[in-house]
Amino acid sequence: MASAAAHHLRSRHLPAVARCACLRLACGVMAALVVTPHPAVAAPSAQTLPAGGAVVRSLKPKLSDVETLEEHNKMLGAARLRALAAPTVENQRALAEEYAKAGVLDAALDHFDAALKLDPHDVASLDGSARIWREWGYADLALPQAYRAVQQAPNSPMVHNTLGTLLLKLGEFDAAREQFEQARTLAPAAAYPVNNLCYLELRRENPADAVRLCREAAAMDSRSHTVRNNLAVALAVSGDVEGAVSAFESGKSPAISAYNQGMVLAAAGQLDRARAAFGVAREADPTFLPALVRLKQLAAGKAER
Repeated sequence: MASAAAHHLRSRHLPAVARCACLRLACGVMAALVVTPHPAVAAPSAQTLPAGGAVVRSLKPKLSDVETLEEHNKMLGAARLRALAAPTVENQRALAEEYAKAGVLDAALDHFDAALKLDPHDVASLDGSARIWREWGYADLALPQAYRAVQQAPNSPMVHNTLGTLLLKLGEFDAAREQFEQARTLAPAAAYPVNNLCYLELRRENPADAVRLCREAAAMDSRSHTVRNNLAVALAVSGDVEGAVSAFESGKSPAISAYNQGMVLAAAGQLDRARAAFGVAREADPTFLPALVRLKQLAAGKAER
């Protein structure tokens, strides 16, 4: 039977947690879509475009910054030289991938487009350009490339997964689930489609199914911080506070892990333990300001509960 504190967490906070809002866990560790077989902890792109026409930084980085990056990033520099010497589909695509890894998404898209001009059916470039539009916040603009990729390579789990992430961002839950299930069928040993199914159930506010799927994904890839973080969120949503705290212990960043533990404990009303967790986060990284903010709120008796 769940404790009273767990019931308090579930009844007052959990629907918002499933929408990635209420607990406000540190950026990059809230339930996150996995987009590659070897996912990194998800984090917002530095070049994300907001909706509504708000003022944003230019998508194009300064030329001097790009040139400096190319000089210091050996893989990127070598890929650029190969593309200049022989601008083939393969070389343009490889350069695009290196720019994407470096976070220069506009340059990555330019080279994916260059590859597609040479071969409009190049699946990897279609998928790559769709992923960039998704990172910029324009899932609807990514759909044409994603659907073309699925049409060209129906047996590729990755393209089904990419399409699923786009449909999920657009709120098309049933269609997204179909794509994730297809990816799972095509790659039964891969954790990423199972993790995305877990995230889908979190969005649908089905905590029991989310926990089951996240546990399955964690068993398949215990080293993935994204999978472990999603499991922690699912456990918190289900009311298993201790399970969520334990899962966050495996986080990539000690400061963020301790902070997220503190948020779960604070939401459950365990303020002394929350204070201790925020203190650990502060000691692990004195520059991590969210922990300091929460400590001040607790000291003032204004911690969110």
